[in-house]
Amino acid sequence: MSISKRRLKSGQIVYDVQEYVGFTLDGKRDRKKVTCNSLREAKVERAKLVAMRDARRNRSGRCTFGQYVDQWWWPSTSGLAASTRDTYEKELRLRLRPAFGGIDMRDITRPMIQRMVGSCGTRRVAEKALGTLRTIMNQAVGDGLMASNPACAAYDMPPIGRRRDNGLVITTFGAMRPLLAALGDYVAIDGGFCRVLAVTGLLMGLRPEERYGLDWSDVDARRRMCHVRRAYLSVSRREGSHDEKGTKTAGSMRDVPIPDDVCRMLIEYQRRDGTVRMGPVLVGSGGQRIPPATAKRRWARFLSWCDETGRDVLHVTIENCRHSFATSYLHAGGRVEDLSRMLGHSDIVTTYRRYVRPSTDDLSRGIMEHVPTMLDDVQGDNRDIPSVAHGTA
Repeated sequence: MSISKRRLKSGQIVYDVQEYVGFTLDGKRDRKKVTCNSLREAKVERAKLVAMRDARRNRSGRCTFGQYVDQWWWPSTSGLAASTRDTYEKELRLRLRPAFGGIDMRDITRPMIQRMVGSCGTRRVAEKALGTLRTIMNQAVGDGLMASNPACAAYDMPPIGRRRDNGLVITTFGAMRPLLAALGDYVAIDGGFCRVLAVTGLLMGLRPEERYGLDWSDVDARRRMCHVRRAYLSVSRREGSHDEKGTKTAGSMRDVPIPDDVCRMLIEYQRRDGTVRMGPVLVGSGGQRIPPATAKRRWARFLSWCDETGRDVLHVTIENCRHSFATSYLHAGGRVEDLSRMLGHSDIVTTYRRYVRPSTDDLSRGIMEHVPTMLDDVQGDNRDIPSVAHGTA
């Protein structure tokens, strides 16, 4: 391109510099235009544009992280679950835009990403931010904007940090009796809501969002089977406040057996006050599906009631009811393969890693039960018995 001279209405002479510097992400030629007050200034600006073009030869035009997210990546998330979009929006707003918003996508380096990761307070926060960045940059690679994804590299992560819950897990079904007894007494106060909320986790292993999403049509009392088909979560007001969606993974859509006593309890709860209820199992005061935050407040009131009335129960969280079921099931002799199916996991490793939490008392009991008494059984003089040592290569 060239430098062109033109006269403004005021009579002033200006010089327009136009130069193609590459291509935009959507394949259009990227033309820059600068207006200068003198020919000398115009020549300097033209030299800058030529240098920019040469530096980007065989590369698309400048596209910052913020531009790519706004114009291409974020619109592509419209079909995702509201809870997923909520997570992405939060990570972009709090961590990714402040760190990379004005930087060209191809200029984001591992040291830059490491600084962002290091600024996160805990490992969990860093993993979410890094996972979101990795997803965005993977799409940029697929769009041909980048040759590789630096977010896929290994990074030094922050400390694990404090757990979000209190970490309490009931490790045997027998140890659940005080809590179940208290829940039975509390029926007179709340009509049985907290008992259903807890038991579907403690004795069936459902996720909290699966319990909130349960309908009476999913409870097959004749076959003693619960059909897990949906989840109900809290999301931001921007996304509609609540999100009813499919289960966490394809494997999470499953049929879970209902113990006989739990089935009787559910039937009793459905037919309380002489009315057979339909629709959601766990409902709020207005009869609608209960918001998770409201369910947590009701559970907190139940635990406070236990303290006030002198009931010695573990303050297990709604989330840890599921973990308690998994650990207790294995301690009762259940097969881990069956447990994985009931929990909706795709592999056994996930079950062990996330939900099997034996306490030190459980480990001690295992030693006492399975390691035989050896030293006290050794009788007589064993000096004539040769010892056999096995070496290892």
